[in-house]
Formats: sequence, structure tokens, C-alpha cells
Amino acid sequence: MLGCKGPVTHNACATVKWNGGTSWPVESGHGCLGCSEPDFWDAGGFYKALSVPADPLKIGAAAAVVGAGAGVAVSFANRAKKGAAKSAHETTTLADLEK
Repeated sequence: MLGCKGPVTHNACATVKWNGGTSWPVESGHGCLGCSEPDFWDAGGFYKALSVPADPLKIGAAAAVVGAGAGVAVSFANRAKKGAAKSAHETTTLADLEK
């Protein structure tokens, strides 16, 4: 979640809750601001992402290549399996069943 500081915040907000145990920001649908952390007011904006992937286009392109390669490999494996099943198949005629 953009702006959520929950993964790096060390507090028991989910257990203790606020307002006499009524709720807490995440339970009401808002991301964790990390307001109980040291230097909260000096840590920057509320809605800045904690991290950004180094190069999302490069990662996406690599994932697409790997996915396409896996798809081709599965296709060849299925084609070989289907061919083996087809060659091993015996045809049964009505005359064979009447015997």
C-alpha cells in the first residue's frame, strides 16, 4: 500500500487500538502512518512509498520472457504427451465388442 509504514513500524496498535480500544487507522481503512515511531514528525511525508523497484520495466520484461519460455516448454511437453497417447491408442470396433 502506498504510504503504509506498517511493515517497518514496531508497535502494538492492532492489539491495543486507540480511543479506549475502539479502532486504529488500518482497521478504519487507512494505511499505517507510523505515528508511534521515533522521529515520526521528521520522517517525511505520510504518502511517500517506502521503496520503489530498481527498474520496473526491466523486471517486467524479464518476467515476460520467462513466462513465454515456460509456456513454450509446457506446450512442447503436452504435444509430446498427446502424441504418445495417440500412438498407444488401440481402435476398438463394434465387431470386437460383439465377440
